[in-house]
Amino acid sequence: MKAQEIQDRLREALPGASIEVWELGNGEADSFELRLLAPQFQGKSLVQQHQMIYQILGDKMKDEIHALKITSAAL
Repeated sequence: MKAQEIQDRLREALPGASIEVWELGNGEADSFELRLLAPQFQGKSLVQQHQMIYQILGDKMKDEIHALKITSAAL
């Protein structure tokens, strides 16, 4: 999986969000860092925000994404 694929999936599900995704340097293209600011996170706890992200990435979290470091907040 590529960082751009993650960004595209999140951008489609969270219009108006500020999204940055980096591949971490393990050479496997399965570890990523995500910075996500979204208006949809307004009033949501950090746990709820991360649950939303995991739900959007869905099946990719099971087999294509090994590690995901998330920084998120309401926009």
